[in-house]
Amino acid sequence: MSAPTLNDFESHVSNERTHLSQVRRAFTKSLEIKNVDPGLVHFYVACSNYFDFSLKRLIKQDYILHDLLLPHVEADNTEYKNKLESLSNGLGAMEESMIQLNNAKDKLIKSGLYEIDLFKKEAAHFLDVFLNMLATNRHSTYDLEKQVFKPEDWKQIAGVTADSINSEKTLYNDVKLSAPQGCEPQSFPPIGHHEKPK
Repeated sequence: MSAPTLNDFESHVSNERTHLSQVRRAFTKSLEIKNVDPGLVHFYVACSNYFDFSLKRLIKQDYILHDLLLPHVEADNTEYKNKLESLSNGLGAMEESMIQLNNAKDKLIKSGLYEIDLFKKEAAHFLDVFLNMLATNRHSTYDLEKQVFKPEDWKQIAGVTADSINSEKTLYNDVKLSAPQGCEPQSFPPIGHHEKPK
């Protein structure tokens, strides 16, 4: 089977979502490991780097989706106005939790194991925000999207470039190579995008 082309943006986005889900579940499992060593710290850093890249893309995609949907929502349609407001608020919370996780990661890199408790605390908070955003907002506007979006809109939302493909691949490989036993991201089966996060 040949590799997807750059124009096959749906395949690339699906691949990114699968990898993000796998890294998130591997990261969650790794936080349960009691004996933290430099190898595990390296895995935490690799996962954090992956989240930073992947979630910035996801957040940017959702902001574009929000802005493209807004003109199609009637002024008196409070249901969709509320959904879009909820999406925007969730994205803001996600951005803030990413900043906190990155700060904790930087402290972990500088101090080694001494900042591990702070890192694990911020990681747990980050995962709570991440899962809440996914469970609450993902696909809440799907019916309207189906009605009004054209293929070029989806392509704009996806924002797939050669750089984004290469960066995602490199960062995912970093996670795979540094994973402790039992936390290999590729060992977690893909979750359908319609399913609730686990």
